[in-house]
Amino acid sequence: MKNKTLRILIIGAGSWGTTLAFMLARKGYDIKIWSKENEVIKDINENKKNSRYTADILLPTSIFAFGDSAKEGIINGDIIFDIIIFAVPSVYLREVSNGFNTLLNKFSVNIKAVVNAAKGIEPKTNLRMSQILCETLPRTLKSKISTLSGPNISSEIIRKLPSVSTIASDNDEITRYLQPILSTEYFRVYTNDDPIGVEICGAIKNIIAIASGISDGLGFGSNTKASLITRGLHELTKFGMKFGAKKATFSGAAGMGDLIATCVSSKSRNRSVGERIAKGEKLKDIVENMYMVAEGIETTKAIYNMSVKLNMELPITKCVYEVLYENADPLNSVKVLMMRKYKPEY
Repeated sequence: MKNKTLRILIIGAGSWGTTLAFMLARKGYDIKIWSKENEVIKDINENKKNSRYTADILLPTSIFAFGDSAKEGIINGDIIFDIIIFAVPSVYLREVSNGFNTLLNKFSVNIKAVVNAAKGIEPKTNLRMSQILCETLPRTLKSKISTLSGPNISSEIIRKLPSVSTIASDNDEITRYLQPILSTEYFRVYTNDDPIGVEICGAIKNIIAIASGISDGLGFGSNTKASLITRGLHELTKFGMKFGAKKATFSGAAGMGDLIATCVSSKSRNRSVGERIAKGEKLKDIVENMYMVAEGIETTKAIYNMSVKLNMELPITKCVYEVLYENADPLNSVKVLMMRKYKPEY
């Protein structure tokens, strides 16, 4: 397939959605991107920037942004998309996906693949993102769903700094189709047949990142951070395998790779939330002052509640939950973690 004939719809014009649009438009693909924010739409179309989410980065002139008011025109214009990418925060995925049902249903037979780029667990249902898409998308698209995940800090990728990622699906044909399309000279994509593991990694690593931010805010050092990442990986693996994930996934790009990036990067929103909490800010104030979503806040609640129902011990998740939602003292939570009953490492 020639690049110029490939039409991609990216739903979500935040930092990650815009970065994907930037990356794929540079490959010559026809990119349209949806946003709920009129200022963002205007900025992209008139100034070729998304100042709110990707600062002063110039976007390819071929990218066209639109909002809900233009959906009908796109449907009536008979634009047939080859790939649909959902890049909205996990808390909005169900609502947004439902809102695109009419458009996607009209052309569902022509759509070759659906990519989920959101990371999280839906609190009320405890569903993974691909499961939400299975519930909300037309029936003909359910076998075409995949998930993109990895150590993908968008502000680095849009600056063309090298990174790897994983495209995961039960459908090998879909991942093989998407791999060369999504890959660039600075963004290398691997295929993975364990979407359960990949999505659980993408969700829980944000909880560990909040814990890492708390560690930073308390002034702890590299040993503490390494300890949190190591034991956090254990929690990811333990929880994921309970739901049928493959152990190897947790040592890969979507597991250890994403976990490290999110825990150490100064650009990580979840790590930043933890740091601010440790320095005395209230969660309510932090959320109100953030215009981008820190997925780990809601995911912490979902994973903690699931662990209680499963009678599963996830000590870091439990401590983060208590700090966020029960006003537990962060420093005392560290003592609780350190003074737990002695046991083997595995």
